[in-house]
Amino acid sequence: MALNGVIRNCRRQRTRLNYLAVAKIHTETGLAVVGNLRDIAIESLYVKIDEEEKATLNQHETVDVDIMVTKGASRLTIAVPGEISRVDDDGVVVMFTEPLKWWPIFSLFPVNEQFLFDIVTQT
Repeated sequence: MALNGVIRNCRRQRTRLNYLAVAKIHTETGLAVVGNLRDIAIESLYVKIDEEEKATLNQHETVDVDIMVTKGASRLTIAVPGEISRVDDDGVVVMFTEPLKWWPIFSLFPVNEQFLFDIVTQT
């Protein structure tokens, strides 16, 4: 049993990429919560959300997530359905309903230049 946990944890770490992008979480009730993507894997993502908006989201809630990837002046939005699997102090984890087909985009474009530029200009 312990070996399965070790294998699962190794697989989780291997496929997770740190990534900076805007993520918008849409609930079934029509609420839209905007946060910052922290990392993404083929089966899930983590979004940092401020405390007030995070309080509106519930574990096991069905959601749709829009991930906005930018490169120069171009913007690509990747939409993916999922379920909130964890709510913690900094944000939420969304497990996708199926493996993310567009996951290679995040390894091909590892630095989200426009997101970094936007953060610098806002401060």
